[in-house]
Amino acid sequence: MAKVLIAVPTFENITPDTFKSLWDMDKGEHECMFEFVRGYDCASARNNIMTLAKELKADYLMMVDSDVTVPRDALLNLIEDDVEVVMGYYAHRDKSIVTTKTNVCKRGEFNYTNQYYGEELHALANDGRILERVHGGGMGCILIKSSVYNRIPYPWFDWVNYRDINHSLLSEDLYFCEVCREWKVKIYCDTRVACGHLLRHIQEV
Repeated sequence: MAKVLIAVPTFENITPDTFKSLWDMDKGEHECMFEFVRGYDCASARNNIMTLAKELKADYLMMVDSDVTVPRDALLNLIEDDVEVVMGYYAHRDKSIVTTKTNVCKRGEFNYTNQYYGEELHALANDGRILERVHGGGMGCILIKSSVYNRIPYPWFDWVNYRDINHSLLSEDLYFCEVCREWKVKIYCDTRVACGHLLRHIQEV
């Protein structure tokens, strides 16, 4: 049995659909705690959450964005993977997770500009390929082992403005992925954990 902190970083409130999906999520026999951090920028909220996970001596930290819905078996599948960092996936801007790009980025020279399509990850799942090593991506659904936040120093999350001609930015979740790479922490996606993303409408998963 593991001790798990399940937390939602948000500027405002959790959508009812997100809260219900977390409430309905199968926790097995794991000891689960819930935290809702609001009123901060996202980097500060995530840093506060990870600090709390350390203080609580949680074995795992699961972060879910306030507009993401998770499948019922998400937590059990992610823990079963037994890796340091593993993501679920969701679509960006269309209601169909299958036919659009997801939050998860492929490894290689394109860094964070070459995302998987949902249909690619579905196909891997159907072929029994559950764990896919990835470059990183958006952290709307992620499970992080305590070995990561106990080993890597604060801050784990930051927002970087490169002030170049293209006005390049590195969001707090991609910053974390870069930190993981520096510390030789591998990042994976679980192809079974297909989430919804509540943008203008509820996504069809």
